[in-house]
Amino acid sequence: MEIPSDFSAASGSQVRREFGDYEGAGIAEYYDASYVVRQRSDLDFYTGCTARYGDPVLELGCGTGRVLLRLAQAGYRVTGIDLSERMLSRCREKLPDLPGEVRDRVRLVAGDMTAFDLKETFPLVIVPFRPFQHLLRTEDQLACLARVKRHLAPAGRLVFDLFQTDPRRMHDPCFLEEHPVPGEVTLPDGRKVRMAERTREYHRAIQCNDVELVYDVSFPDGRSERVVNPFRIRYFFRYEVEHLLARAGFRVAELFGDFSRGPLRDDSAEMIFVAAHAGSGG
Repeated sequence: MEIPSDFSAASGSQVRREFGDYEGAGIAEYYDASYVVRQRSDLDFYTGCTARYGDPVLELGCGTGRVLLRLAQAGYRVTGIDLSERMLSRCREKLPDLPGEVRDRVRLVAGDMTAFDLKETFPLVIVPFRPFQHLLRTEDQLACLARVKRHLAPAGRLVFDLFQTDPRRMHDPCFLEEHPVPGEVTLPDGRKVRMAERTREYHRAIQCNDVELVYDVSFPDGRSERVVNPFRIRYFFRYEVEHLLARAGFRVAELFGDFSRGPLRDDSAEMIFVAAHAGSGG
């Protein structure tokens, strides 16, 4: 994906353009430092789901291990799958700092969430922080759900969250401008990182937006760099997701609008689905 000319670097800085998808190195490099990630309030929610439904847990799109490692530290066994070797490498780098019994509860698998086969079932499958929205085609969404169904125990639960689409983000020109994300982060090596985001293009006919995450990095030696990660993300509506789940052999057991288990409302930022096998009780 070509980066537009209005994303030129500040004077004396270098622009690093990354892949136009989740494989971009910048996403892995600065993911944990992002305010968008650090302010997420979902860790207690997913820990509570694990306490309720049991382990071992399968996490799709585990990334750098933000949720996975919290569950392992809480005493649960977790298998994490991710397509990006870069993200998995970041997760592996954190393991030596953890006690041996925590490391023993973690299994990391490089794989595609639409085409994996672990030959076992889990009482809980989770997909935190919207990896499902990187599946742009209906065929891929159904393929993912089919794999989950194969790996979900008979009384198990699938729990995943999506953002509830803000209608303005389907058309409003204001989001085509670069918007800074709050907070500057200082990394252990002294680099300072500021993040911004913008929508590059709307594709309402296919329910996707082209989005760019921008990381402005200042090095201790005075150098600066701008890392731009462009990617496309799919947005969903409530009943569309319910139909997808039904087509894949699931039913919606619970639906929340926030991680405190509040109801889905017009102004809810999240759509959090708890799904079970169709025809199962409870």
